[in-house]
Amino acid sequence: MKTVLPPFVHGFPAPAVLIGCGSLEKPNLITCSWFGTVCSEPPMVGLAVRESRYSYHLIQQHRAFSVNIPCVSDLKAVVHCGTVSGRRHDKFRELGLTAVPCPPLKDTPMIAEFHLSLACRVRHELELGSHHLFVAEVLAVHGEEIPAHAANRPHLHADEQITYLDGKYWALHEVALAHDR
Repeated sequence: MKTVLPPFVHGFPAPAVLIGCGSLEKPNLITCSWFGTVCSEPPMVGLAVRESRYSYHLIQQHRAFSVNIPCVSDLKAVVHCGTVSGRRHDKFRELGLTAVPCPPLKDTPMIAEFHLSLACRVRHELELGSHHLFVAEVLAVHGEEIPAHAANRPHLHADEQITYLDGKYWALHEVALAHDR
């Protein structure tokens, strides 16, 4: 039987992504799981970041960021970028990752080694409490195109993407519907 419990927002999986922010001269990465789609026309995403984080100030200053979608093989980078501060660490150097431009954004870094990255320009910022919500327009997607896909969609590597739930990382897998069997 269900009972009434205190309010809690961590009861469902969220994508674990690496946000590229700052500049190509001084790039930074932050692991975020408070990220998601908020609009399809124009394509927009939402990203929640604590004001105390170094990355918050970089995103606010540059009004842009990249969303880099990690695979299970990138879990070391996901954990590292979620536990050390860019104020004192060069995360790209420490992880052996390459910061490259994320067109059409001229100075926003994305991770060259990751399969999928989104170029995002901040349109709105909302102060919500513990976090600020950045609502950003997706200006471009950088990835491997699926050959002959009618909508020019990128290969998502869906079975390799990482989610975060209750302090642990999880991999995705497809669940077949009854009529698909």
